Amino acid sequence: MAGGGFDAPEAGGGKGNKHKQKKGAGVRIDMTPMVDVIMLLLTFFMLTTTLAAPQLMKISLPKGDTKDKVKVDMGNVLYVRCSDKGNVYFSDGKSDGSETELKKIELKNVATELEKLFAKNNNLLLLLKFDRKMKYNIMADIFDEISRAKIEKRYAFLKMEEADVQKVTQAGG
Repeated sequence: MAGGGFDAPEAGGGKGNKHKQKKGAGVRIDMTPMVDVIMLLLTFFMLTTTLAAPQLMKISLPKGDTKDKVKVDMGNVLYVRCSDKGNVYFSDGKSDGSETELKKIELKNVATELEKLFAKNNNLLLLLKFDRKMKYNIMADIFDEISRAKIEKRYAFLKMEEADVQKVTQAGG
């Protein structure tokens, strides 16, 4: 029969194999320390991941009813725009509905600038406008800066319109 037992002796040969297997010294690796290390690492990662609470941003969105609309004096508004490159721009609203020129703010200085502006006007409302092409981590960094600022946190999200994109582009993008 062809293909029978692979480790059976060759059929038809009265003599033994020409090549005999040599008995060599076997290499034995003790796996006990490696198993101990793996179990310690597994325990460490299991404990640290369960103890680290996930950080979530709670966002309350209005239902959009007409009774939910709030009238705001535009003189108490601070526009915060963020470009797709991650540049942050502030502009103050005016009571007539217009706004001041955009002022570029470094991301690390957002908290201090907000504190300065709230010292002048503590009724300030932040209107946040983010470019849809920007990276999410930049938006999270801006929220971190807002939460670091020692101010009353009142802000709303608005869609960044084409006019806003043009203003940001003119200011340096």
